[in-house]
Amino acid sequence: MARTLLSIVGSMLADETRSEILCALMDGRAHTGSELARFIGVSPSTISEHLSKLQDVGMVAVEPQGRHRYFRLATPEVAAMLESIGSVSVAANMPGPKAPSALVYARTCYNHLAGELAVRIYDELLTSGHIEPFEDKLNLTASGEALLVSLGVDADDLRKPSQATVRSCLDWTERRPHLAGRAANSMLEALIQRGWLARDHVARSIRVTDLGKSEMFAFFDLSASASPAQASTLA
Repeated sequence: MARTLLSIVGSMLADETRSEILCALMDGRAHTGSELARFIGVSPSTISEHLSKLQDVGMVAVEPQGRHRYFRLATPEVAAMLESIGSVSVAANMPGPKAPSALVYARTCYNHLAGELAVRIYDELLTSGHIEPFEDKLNLTASGEALLVSLGVDADDLRKPSQATVRSCLDWTERRPHLAGRAANSMLEALIQRGWLARDHVARSIRVTDLGKSEMFAFFDLSASASPAQASTLA
């Protein structure tokens, strides 16, 4: 009997090591097997075995470069699926998802911003009319495009047909949407280029810089207040 997509994905995620590999690759960057082995705390041979299985089902891709082989999530759709799965509670009495505080406030979701900060930015863009719902999709308005261009995003990048310009992505820690799509990808890079955000030492963690606390919060009209749990991330 042919295996269904659901059973294939379920079998891959059922193993804790494979789940940790996929979570580590959600930072949108490619990593060697050795890097993944050190990060997860297992032997290189164990990592190699699990990466091979993930490759076989099309969840992970490999890019040889010189003597090294770099592994990444195969497609943005795989990242979106993993983020969506992480946002679902299978029983009403189950506790909400737990994550290190460094990931709860701001992190990467493959190649766009996620976490509480991303949800707050999404809410502000929606309230200000820079994005708007249209049927079951999301549209970037003219004012939204102008805002992103003023941030440093190339307008041509927002009009490429290969991927949706904007879409909502359910945040697995906040249980509310954050922004995804080409605009979100370019926005994250622009925020990093401006020095408002920086990639932290924790995998997938994004840190708000001192400059970002003032200029980025003012740009998006966000309150700069932070809860005690966020204080270390913003420091």
